[in-house]
Amino acid sequence: MKNETSHNIEWESISKYLSGEMSEEERTAFEKLIDSNSEYAQIVAASEKDLGLVEDVIQIREKYNSDHAWNQVHSRISKPDNKNMSILANQNFKRVLQFAAMIVLVIGLGLVSNKVYKDYLSPYKTFISKAEDSSKTIVLADGSTVTLNGEAKLVYPKKFNSATRNVSLEGEAFFDIAKNPEKAFIITVKGAEIKVLGTSFNVIAQEDKVEVLVESGKVQFSELENNEESVILEKGDFAVLKENSLNKTLMNDDNYLSWKTQKMVFRGMPLKDVAKVIERTYRVKVEFESNDIANEKINTTFIQDPLNVVLTNICMSKSLTYEKKGQTITIKKGI
Repeated sequence: MKNETSHNIEWESISKYLSGEMSEEERTAFEKLIDSNSEYAQIVAASEKDLGLVEDVIQIREKYNSDHAWNQVHSRISKPDNKNMSILANQNFKRVLQFAAMIVLVIGLGLVSNKVYKDYLSPYKTFISKAEDSSKTIVLADGSTVTLNGEAKLVYPKKFNSATRNVSLEGEAFFDIAKNPEKAFIITVKGAEIKVLGTSFNVIAQEDKVEVLVESGKVQFSELENNEESVILEKGDFAVLKENSLNKTLMNDDNYLSWKTQKMVFRGMPLKDVAKVIERTYRVKVEFESNDIANEKINTTFIQDPLNVVLTNICMSKSLTYEKKGQTITIKKGI
């Protein structure tokens, strides 16, 4: 796992990276820096986006050719019997057009730099994990850690200065909260709120439901629109908020946290269900050549094994083979 660290912002390096002027070695090192620091990643992403704005401004300036514009005007206002006045107008009007073009460019660059610095100086940070990431860990200002599954979004303050420690989440994440009885930690998700003082738990915030699994400590899980609709969850408790209904139960899925622990346990499980666990753990898509293969059952356990090792072992046990194209895996009968 990679923890967020603090780095000085090197604008020259960001410029070289975005302009493609880095060597392969420099680029690799710089991308490792981006991966290890969400603040850097935000600034690079904002700079890359705003670079498009600069290019648009430049294109407008290039299209607005002052020489060409003057030539058109000159052909209309210059007369043979007023040559000196024509030359003077030429020079003055040309300067006006060039100055106007410069103003447009400066304003464009000002908008870009203003946005970058505004994001940089904001009291909040936003981190969005990549689709292929399954265990990106961020350390918050109070020492709490948040491990995000792929395509999760976390918004959090750079410093917890208020009476409570508030963050918001979209997607899935595992929270390990630093204890502070005087300052509750509150997570806002779609239609729900999770309040803790110090504990560890998993949250999935989807479009139609919110799930919470508590690994240690105690959590208060509430519906935002109805404060009376809440439950207290302790170790092993699992609750789901769906369609304004909040239900508490026990978790009996050994692989619910496999995306974080990289541990998968399969006990007489059909490959079609195994595939769902693999997809969630490694952020891939698994398909089968036939239903017969999908219904094959296996008994095995994997602990922090790379995806290729998992697939190879599963296929060998059933005389199967697999083909990987991008993030899609197809399991087929062996030759």
